[in-house]
Amino acid sequence: MKLISLNIELDRHLDTVFSFLEKEKPDVICLQEVLEEDFPKFEQLTKLKGIFQPWGYVKNQHYKNIYGKKQGVAIFSKNIIESGHVFYFGNEKNILKSFDEYMSEKNFQKNYAFVWANIKDDNGESYRFITTHLPATEKGESSPFQLTVADSLLDKLDSFGEFVLCGDMNAPRGNETFNRLNKKYKDNIPLEYKTSIDQNLHRVKGIQFMVDCLFTTPIYQVSNAKLMDKISDHMAIVAEINKIYLHKKYF
Repeated sequence: MKLISLNIELDRHLDTVFSFLEKEKPDVICLQEVLEEDFPKFEQLTKLKGIFQPWGYVKNQHYKNIYGKKQGVAIFSKNIIESGHVFYFGNEKNILKSFDEYMSEKNFQKNYAFVWANIKDDNGESYRFITTHLPATEKGESSPFQLTVADSLLDKLDSFGEFVLCGDMNAPRGNETFNRLNKKYKDNIPLEYKTSIDQNLHRVKGIQFMVDCLFTTPIYQVSNAKLMDKISDHMAIVAEINKIYLHKKYF
């Protein structure tokens, strides 16, 4: 199955993102930083079924035109047979608060969720995909808060069996947060790539952090993994996903 995972930076690059997806025609699309209001556009333009879960509001004043709108993570595919979401940190009820109430207390803003989907390929074999977005740190360091959130994610993932995990982890390859994930799951981004921050479109130039991930559990095999630029402020992960033991049923 052809997978694309991409942080789309809200509504900043929709034209290039849509053109890219139309050209690549992936079987599975995992997106981060999707505006709630744009989710139906992705279903319509890709002609794929989707699952979306908001985990926060846009609170960065840099995005003035969309300040106060809900954002989240999403998965799209033509054959989603089962799907859901998990808040692994914070409280889902905080996302139901008004924006003013959400901003009134910092603890209301500390929510992190992943979406998951079981997807059938053209041969009827089922695959599980998960995508999420971990908290950022100022200089790419593993902060105590980021580590706490990552540990909560790992704890929840323990009950999900075999899967493909992708997303913007905000955890540069080699730091402690990344290492905790990599200790349990295989890193499939080729070592030749030193950064997944797009050097053309990111508003801060020169960042050399490999923060976008493609992790797998043992039954999944990744081939032809690559990063592609000039689409969003992060580079897109493009890869082929296959199962190693197709005769077994894992979920």
